[in-house]
Amino acid sequence: MQKIKNSAYCFLIILYISGTIGMIVKPSFYLPLTPFTLLYTSFVFLIFQPLSNKKYLFSFLLVALIGFISEIIGVKTGLIFGSYNYGNNLGIKVFEVPLIISLNWALILNCSLLIGSYITNHKLLLSLITAIIATGLDVLIEQSAPKMDFWYFNEGIAGLHNYVSWFTISFFVSFIFSSNLKLGNKKIALTIFILQLFLFGIIYFFNQ
Repeated sequence: MQKIKNSAYCFLIILYISGTIGMIVKPSFYLPLTPFTLLYTSFVFLIFQPLSNKKYLFSFLLVALIGFISEIIGVKTGLIFGSYNYGNNLGIKVFEVPLIISLNWALILNCSLLIGSYITNHKLLLSLITAIIATGLDVLIEQSAPKMDFWYFNEGIAGLHNYVSWFTISFFVSFIFSSNLKLGNKKIALTIFILQLFLFGIIYFFNQ
């Protein structure tokens, strides 16, 4: 099993490096593959996690559900993140929200929390650091999301409203579930976070 995990881990790194190059060279081919990349990313993340621990698994799935419901409310009302809508490169939608976005919510928040746990295990401080890390990644992603046909804000760019909401939700979700989610694997969390920084950082640079 460990060999399978290691192979999946190595392939994930190769996938992100080749995918980043592909999105620059031939975006029309590579961008529609984004849902599969995110699905594989979540798969690799989860096989390294203590899935036999029911509290961990329940917390991860519940965070995914909270993220999905938040996005539905956000798209339908504009009250949470501002007025926006999703494009076509994140795959199948339900209630105008891509299904993969729920997994990505749980992935980003759990990775951010595990990275934060390198610094502290104090519940309040860990939740604050988690929210800062998750919101920081969102700031980077927002710069390229419209050009990648992920989502579009009616005002053209994400406003302060969006980041405040991301920070607030990240903080409270982390505070509620930190005791269970911090049981996860820190190494894979840090790897995935760095890979996403690499991907969106390079895409942002080449789109300037």
